[in-house]
Amino acid sequence: MPQPSAGRARSLSWRLSLVSLCVLASCSGMPLQVDRSARAPRLEGYGSVDLAVTTRSEEARRLFGQGMAQAYAFNENEAVRMFKAALAVDPGCALCAWGVAWQLGPNINAPERGNLAEARRYVDLAVHLRAGASPREHELIDAMALRYAHASQSAEVAVLSAPVCGQKSGDSARRPDPLDVAYADRLHALADRAPDDPDLLSLWAEAELVATRDDWWDDDSGTPHGRVGTLATRLEAAVARHPQHTGVNHYLIHAVDTPRQAHRAIAAAERLDSLAPQSPHLVHMPSHTFGLLGRYAEAAAVNERALALDDAREAELERQGFSAGKEWRMHNRSYLWFAALMQGRGEVALVNARRSAEMAEGKNYVFGEYQRSLPLLTLMRLERWEAVLAEPLPAGSLGVAIVLAQQARGVALVRTGRIAEAQQTYAQLAPVAERLISENARDQYREKVTRGLAQVAKARLAAEIALAEGRADAALELQAQAVEAGKFIDRNEPPMLAAGSRLALGEMQLKAARWAQAEASFRADLAEHPTSGWALRGLLQSMQAQGRPAAELASVKAQLATSFAAADAVLKLAL
Repeated sequence: MPQPSAGRARSLSWRLSLVSLCVLASCSGMPLQVDRSARAPRLEGYGSVDLAVTTRSEEARRLFGQGMAQAYAFNENEAVRMFKAALAVDPGCALCAWGVAWQLGPNINAPERGNLAEARRYVDLAVHLRAGASPREHELIDAMALRYAHASQSAEVAVLSAPVCGQKSGDSARRPDPLDVAYADRLHALADRAPDDPDLLSLWAEAELVATRDDWWDDDSGTPHGRVGTLATRLEAAVARHPQHTGVNHYLIHAVDTPRQAHRAIAAAERLDSLAPQSPHLVHMPSHTFGLLGRYAEAAAVNERALALDDAREAELERQGFSAGKEWRMHNRSYLWFAALMQGRGEVALVNARRSAEMAEGKNYVFGEYQRSLPLLTLMRLERWEAVLAEPLPAGSLGVAIVLAQQARGVALVRTGRIAEAQQTYAQLAPVAERLISENARDQYREKVTRGLAQVAKARLAAEIALAEGRADAALELQAQAVEAGKFIDRNEPPMLAAGSRLALGEMQLKAARWAQAEASFRADLAEHPTSGWALRGLLQSMQAQGRPAAELASVKAQLATSFAAADAVLKLAL
């Protein structure tokens, strides 16, 4: 998933300096020797790519095309295999070496540079082979050489700063690497010179989204950061001109993956899975758009298909004698969980929450603890209070599992009238949450997630207890804090808490007889999550309490009936 980080400053104050010697790769020795035994599986159904490659071998050309298709499907492991196999067939194929270097580098789901030693060896090989390449290939290779600080680009590299030996401290880790910025600039220039080339535009799209190290759009104002707005406009036009190109369709969905812009990718979302019917990731991708537009049934359906494709691909790789490729099951299952929950399909959501928890067993990191907490979070959302209290606590020593589990149990205790026990649970939760908040104060992705989960859990349980004790004003203030704290984690893909914090606020406002405030909360939720049956249910209750005209109530009831058409019977009781 793309990870939000800091803004794309390009000021000379940090760009102009001598590059660190540990980054500048001179590669002055013999170029990499091609592995002539490299081979790759034959995988069809990932789309076709016509990016021209200089080679006399039709097999190398086929493998290169498949490598590009895998790259556009965000399957880096298979793309590397394809490009290496193409090199094995034609050791003189410069763009094949470029492809390996490209796919070993940063991408929008993993923008940090990491260890680039192998990528630099392949870009060095591409540089050595570029004499026989076409002018466009030569430019692509030079751009990649700049990205990896190859000696052939030393004149430009010399004026770029870069992290010293990969070390980062404080918020400096949120800056884009100057080399990634320079690489995006190069590809932007290439795309400008060939405005109707969908491959150059796709390559620039990835580079630009990696270099824009912030949320690509401000969800509140709807304004883009960096050149993302320009990029989105270009991609939107390219999709109209090249509707069969998987790259521009895929990157458009990512480039407008925000509530106010998602409608721009409807056409791409509706066609992408048919362009690459065997790609788990590309079949899944429409759910980003569908989820933001409230088309939850379709979002669930494409992820059910994507999960089946994960299994089919793994079986096919095994049949051909290859190890499994990139794993998308957790991501696809998370989207299915969210979409099913938004439909009110509690059992489907709970099954996928439990499978996610099983997949995360033994994983000692923040997201592992979060995934193992999903069954409890799902039961809490479904208001199955006795089931919450009967559910085993998730394992984890980092604290995330503790605060999420104790939140769910504490809320269940409040809702079943066991206030004293809920207070005891809060006394166990609060110090752990406070420690997580204190230890994760920096503005980095993992820390923001950890801090947000802890803040929401602490505020939600405190709010529930306050409301049960008759302190309505305090309760609503605490839950409003939970809404604010949950913004970042619920802007993940999918929303990590299934966008439940504002719903909880609206429900508390209903209980406190703050009808107009509740209506405002549910309408605000619908603006962000169109067609949500959960929000429509609360909206209907708040309008009924205010004595709204029958026609207005009938309209909301009709919307609710449609939204919760597949919902659990207990949820349909509100219709």
